[in-house]
Amino acid sequence: MRQRVSSHIEVSARVCQAVLLAAVVLWPARAAGADKVSAFGRYSGYNEAAYDGWVRRAEYAPMPDGVQLAVNYFVPTSGGQPASEPLPVLLVYTRYSRVYERDGGVVTPIETESFYRELLRHGYIIAIANARGTGASFGTKNGPHSAETTSDSWYLVEWLATQPWCDGHVGMMGRSNSGINAIHAATQAPPHLDAVFSEMAGPSTYDFAFRGGTFKQPFIEILGALTRAMDLGRVVLPARMDGDRDGSMRDAAVAEHADNLWVDRIRLKKIKFRDSSITRANGSSWSWQIAGSIDDVAALRRAAVPLYHLIGWYDSYTTQQAWTWANLPRVPQKLTIGPWAHQDGYGEAVHTAEALRWFDYWLKGIDNGIMREKPVHYYLMRGNKTVPEAPSAHLSRDEIGAQNGRAWKVGKRWPPPKARPQRLYLTGGPSGTVTSPNDGRLAPQPPAEARASDEYRIDYTSTMGSFSRWMNSAGFERDDPPGTTFFDERTAEDQKALTYTSAPFAAARAIVGYPVIHLWVTSSHRDGDFFVYLEEVDGEGNSHYVTEGALRASFRALADEAPWRNFGLPYHRCFKKDQLKRLPSEPVELVFDLMGTAIVIDAGHRIRVTVAGADALNHALYPSRKGRKAPTIAIHRDTSHRSYVELPMMRP
Repeated sequence: MRQRVSSHIEVSARVCQAVLLAAVVLWPARAAGADKVSAFGRYSGYNEAAYDGWVRRAEYAPMPDGVQLAVNYFVPTSGGQPASEPLPVLLVYTRYSRVYERDGGVVTPIETESFYRELLRHGYIIAIANARGTGASFGTKNGPHSAETTSDSWYLVEWLATQPWCDGHVGMMGRSNSGINAIHAATQAPPHLDAVFSEMAGPSTYDFAFRGGTFKQPFIEILGALTRAMDLGRVVLPARMDGDRDGSMRDAAVAEHADNLWVDRIRLKKIKFRDSSITRANGSSWSWQIAGSIDDVAALRRAAVPLYHLIGWYDSYTTQQAWTWANLPRVPQKLTIGPWAHQDGYGEAVHTAEALRWFDYWLKGIDNGIMREKPVHYYLMRGNKTVPEAPSAHLSRDEIGAQNGRAWKVGKRWPPPKARPQRLYLTGGPSGTVTSPNDGRLAPQPPAEARASDEYRIDYTSTMGSFSRWMNSAGFERDDPPGTTFFDERTAEDQKALTYTSAPFAAARAIVGYPVIHLWVTSSHRDGDFFVYLEEVDGEGNSHYVTEGALRASFRALADEAPWRNFGLPYHRCFKKDQLKRLPSEPVELVFDLMGTAIVIDAGHRIRVTVAGADALNHALYPSRKGRKAPTIAIHRDTSHRSYVELPMMRP
């Protein structure tokens, strides 16, 4: 366990379906197994599941400036009696209303999420605290991941540690917003923060909202409207704290939220650069550096709080979250990447076992061997997440396989050193595989033509598909059937853009890591957005989404190196002074990475690179957000302008 220093003072919420009708809830107890098992994704026999229910309590935690934060905490019970001894606390620190009133009762995540119930069974108190300006907490939220939210986390952790029901050990956990808050809290080095388990949580909010200068307008608008409605009590009414019988304190807290700075209310031109900042009338300031923990990596190194990173191959933070791992080589860490999206399709067995092993080791001092194992686990996908095998399918083959423990790879390093870059050049066609405007080919040999290019007028209806990793992060699910995380088959979208398709693979090969694309482009307009999709084309000619990347041409300037370790990927600083002027008439090179992946391309299958100029459902359209004045773009692929994709490949 970490040395004790001193002893002193979730994106989008899903509406739960069950109501807490009584103070104490019971479930059948499980007998502890005699045999001890502690391995990746499997855990039993080390920590007895001694509790069979829980009781909810709610108090306000005071901050130094007088603002009070709402804390709902759940104490394990046995036979209806709360734990008699102090227990370690696991904190979920969120801006969403996770505990609220409905139909005369209180709705909490404990009823619907078995993950929390397992932690309670095994002797942990679960605390769900709302950031200032949200839920039943007082105060004002000055922008996403504000400076106040981060500084409050120190006092919140220390307040929990000194409560009579806490044994002095505090861990933090959560997915998305609460996972990001946990990493921010680690930068503050609270003395009693023993460990963090962070899921689907990126350290750079700029690189999510404005990745390469392209703007995820639909996500920002949806998130802004949702959080505004939550903060003002229009969607759900936060649960009252103990003693607040008439709800007057809760109502007073909600009234203070009217001065919040919601993300969709920040004017676009004020925040489109990485060095953008805002000063509010109340004197507070906000910037991307405040909102991003990767900009304070030195503080994470000094604090050395043990971190477990749980990442999904189809999450919105797939690449970014791994940056945190890469920048803390001397901090105790674990890295797990599975075939999951931001929400749903989740590896419940792996998720629960790894969280229990992590917190048992760091908070309870149980030597279960987790820190003697190799630190990296990633799932090598071999199915696809597009067309369901059956109309009622909720999980893909890979999601099922991850739960059953198949195809997990283990190592000391990430990305794996065996993955070597292989270039495939964009060349002329036809490939005979798709009726796109050009139907080009991907080939291992560089082009031989002195002048060659593919040109098309952008189709503003082009998109990643009706369901994407970005919209899933905003809380969207598929409704065919509900709760699935399958993506659309992409052949119809490929027909709207430029495509380059390889020959069938003679033998199976694995793509593991971060593909990088080099495109030589021209456009009829002064600027433009370029979206690249990497796809697997199966033996029947169906095209399956693998990953994607994007770049606005005026943000193409490359820095010599990133200010943090980013696996040597192209880094676009995106400062205001870095923005380039009008695209010239001669081709210019765009270099950018695609989101990370680990997937086997089976023998007989092909890979395809699709280049589009719009992603209508996920990004603002350029140059007209109303879909007017569509540019004509050209991809150049000749001896002087070699466009290619570089894939990290290895034997499966």
